[in-house]
Amino acid sequence: GYAFKSKKRFDYTPEDCRTFQAAVEQVAVPFLRRLDDQRTKQLGLDALRPWDLGVDVKGRAPLKPFEGGVDLMTKSVAAFHRLEPRLGAMLATLGDGSNTNGSANGACLDLDSRKGKAPGGYQSMRDRSRKPFIFMNAAGIHKDMVTLMHEAGHAFHSLLCVEEPLVRYRSAPLEFCEVASMSMELLTMPYWGGRDGFYADEEDLARARRQQMERSCDLFPWIATIDAFQHWLYGNPGHTRGERTAAWLDLDARFGHTVSWDGLDTERATQWQKQMHLFGAPFYYIEYGIAQLGALQLWLRSLEDGESAAIDLYIKGLSLGGSRPLPELFRASGLKFDFGP
Repeated sequence: GYAFKSKKRFDYTPEDCRTFQAAVEQVAVPFLRRLDDQRTKQLGLDALRPWDLGVDVKGRAPLKPFEGGVDLMTKSVAAFHRLEPRLGAMLATLGDGSNTNGSANGACLDLDSRKGKAPGGYQSMRDRSRKPFIFMNAAGIHKDMVTLMHEAGHAFHSLLCVEEPLVRYRSAPLEFCEVASMSMELLTMPYWGGRDGFYADEEDLARARRQQMERSCDLFPWIATIDAFQHWLYGNPGHTRGERTAAWLDLDARFGHTVSWDGLDTERATQWQKQMHLFGAPFYYIEYGIAQLGALQLWLRSLEDGESAAIDLYIKGLSLGGSRPLPELFRASGLKFDFGP
C-alpha cells in the first residue's frame, strides 16, 4: 500500500496487478510458447537452450537501418511526416542529429555513441526553456532506430503540453507517458521502408516489422514475472534465500520461455538479478505493461479506423498532460483502462 501511494497510483491496486498477471498467463504466455515452438522447428533443434532465443533463425546478419545520427534523424523525420505531418514537423524542430556536445547551447539531440559517453537513452523536458532533449547511443542497429521512434513519442508528449501554465501538469503518469512512446514504435511501422527509408529491401522490412510485433507481445510475460516476484518479495518480508529461489522458479515455470535449462540450475535461479528495477526502484515495472496495452489498442485503432483517427486521439490525449487522472487520459485517447484478458 505504501509503495502504491508513494508512486501516486490512485487508479489501480495490487489486486489489479494480479488480474494483469492472470490475463498474461491466459493470453500472452501461450503466444510466447508458440513462438518458442516455431523457433525450435526453424533451428532444427530438439529443445531450445536459453541462448537460442537471441539468434536470427535464418543466420542473417543484424539489420542496419541507418549510418550515424544525421541519417537516423533524416529518415525518422521522413517516416513521421508520412505518418502524420504534424508529428514530422514537431520532430524536425529538434535538429538534424549532428550535435555531439550534449545539451549545451540548448541542443535538443545527442544521438551518436562515442567514447566516454554515458550509456542509455532518454527524453527529458527542460521546463525553463520548454525544449525537449533526446539522448541516446546510436550505433546503426535496428534497436537504435526503434529507440528514436520511442523517444520521439516522449518528445511529442512534452511539446503538446508545452503551453500548460502549471509545470506539474506538463507531465503525465508514467503509465500514460509510455503509451506516447510505445505507440510510435508501432504506428511508424508502415513507413520504415521505401527507397529513402530505413529498409529499402522488402525482406529486411518484413523482418524488422515482425521483430517489433513479437517484441511488443512477448514483453508481457516478463513484465508479469517481475511484477509478481515483487509482490511476493514484499508480501513475504521474512523469507529465506531458498524460499525466494523457489518463488522465482515457480514464476519462471508459469510465465517463462519453453527452454531447456539442463546443467544451468544456478543461472535459471538467478535470472531475476538482471532486472535492475528490483534493486533500485521497488514496485516499478508494471507501468510498461499497462502502457503497452494502451499502445497496442491505439495501433489496432489505426488498422481498423485509419491512421488519422488514431493520431487525432493520440494528440488529444497527449495534449492533456497530467491534468486528468490516468483512466481519463486513456479514455481521451480512445483506449480502455482494463487489465483483463
